[in-house]
Amino acid sequence: MSDKVPNRDLKESTTLNKAYMNRLFCSTKERIAFILYSAFGGVGLGKYDVGSDIWLYKIYGISPTAFAKAQVGLGIYDMVNDPVSAAIIDNMRSRWGKFKPFQFLSLIPSLITGIYTCFLPLIAEIKGKDEQSKLVSYMILCYVNETIGAFFGGGGYINNVFTPNPNERTSLLVSSKFVAGLIEKLPQQIVGVLMDLIANNVIKIGLAKTFVAFKTVVWVWATLPTIMWYIMSKERVPQSEKAPNPIKGIFAIFRNKPLLINVLTDFVDGINVGTGEDLYYNDVLNFNLLPTVGGIAGSPISYASYAFVPKFRARFSTKTLFFMNRGSILISETAFFLFGLIGGKEKGLYLKRVPMTLIFAAGNVLEMTFYALGKVIGNEINFEVLDYFEWQNGYRLEATISLVRNYITKVKNIILNVINAKLLESWAGYQIGEDAIQTADTKWRLFIIAFGPRLIFDALSLIPMVFYNIDKNTRNKMYLDLEKMRAKRAQEELERVQLLDS
Repeated sequence: MSDKVPNRDLKESTTLNKAYMNRLFCSTKERIAFILYSAFGGVGLGKYDVGSDIWLYKIYGISPTAFAKAQVGLGIYDMVNDPVSAAIIDNMRSRWGKFKPFQFLSLIPSLITGIYTCFLPLIAEIKGKDEQSKLVSYMILCYVNETIGAFFGGGGYINNVFTPNPNERTSLLVSSKFVAGLIEKLPQQIVGVLMDLIANNVIKIGLAKTFVAFKTVVWVWATLPTIMWYIMSKERVPQSEKAPNPIKGIFAIFRNKPLLINVLTDFVDGINVGTGEDLYYNDVLNFNLLPTVGGIAGSPISYASYAFVPKFRARFSTKTLFFMNRGSILISETAFFLFGLIGGKEKGLYLKRVPMTLIFAAGNVLEMTFYALGKVIGNEINFEVLDYFEWQNGYRLEATISLVRNYITKVKNIILNVINAKLLESWAGYQIGEDAIQTADTKWRLFIIAFGPRLIFDALSLIPMVFYNIDKNTRNKMYLDLEKMRAKRAQEELERVQLLDS
């Protein structure tokens, strides 16, 4: 299959493709279920949620270095079970679909671990566990979650195949992201207010009890629409009768240029040397709500930006949209970091709430202009490269592709976790625990490692996308050909099922 579209076929491709692109596959109930699931299913406590720096080192109270060392074993375990699970998922064939069985298999174990996760800090507090016992309890949860994700997480791939129409998919993504934008930050903001009040001794509430109360409510809030989607969702992209063996599939991935570029972009973008900005807001400024307050000016713009997504999508290529979104973020981050450096370590603006809030607000206005685009474009690139792979090879390998992504990420994270723990604990001298007080040197270094290294790798992550080769014409030709291929496979699958039933 050629990447180029012959000029003589372009007119026919565009005409036929318009009819295909305007066809809606999902029922009203399914559309509602997808929007609710996408909007509410991912809602959490954000930077205070399980696994975040604030949760690990302030709320739960474990050592960064000890945790980083424990994660090495988890990373090795991930790398062992991932190939097995990927082979199982990609070779699943059933009358209910390729991914549907995994959706239901994941439900019960996910509910059990979800409940345990909500109450973990309170359980540790009641039992008076020391740091080592808490680390063991949390790592057991990590191993269980990894096992569930690897062997039952195939149900999540149905989000790639519930509609073969990319325009319908984009429309539903925009709608769901708009709804999510209205409510997704609310739980984090409420906890942020309480965290600031606790840090400034305005109220006396334990961090563990605060987390458990809000985590439980938000978890129920996110789980109910997820169950609804599991019931309502359908697979509409038929799979090939049999996928190739995993080794052949992996080599096919590395011969696929858009997919390889996407993986490389994610790899560079994910080199998060240093710590998250949340520890800076919490321990240097004692102002967790800085992003909330600084985001007030940009908030109306973020909602208005959803109106421009369809126009941007129709006019510009995926690559151009990527640069528009990521460029605005890079400019904003650079301005915030350089502004904070003014005055140096002793009298730097990075120590002052008002100036840092104002510069954050200025950058946020720029970012929010492309906010909705950023919410959609990542998903769109992922869908596009998966469809391109199917177009070139005649089969889909969601799990194997995910395996390659995860392998690269996990090897990288094993190294980064150790480096970042050393930076935080040994270089910055960070003190863990709810009542810990950070020195002036620690505060300066928290600011440096939270924002400095990230700028470098955010800039480098733009380079691979320069070579992304799916333009508008190629995209139109791709979806026209895919429609024909999928229709043929669907008919073959129907005949096979009828033969089995007879």
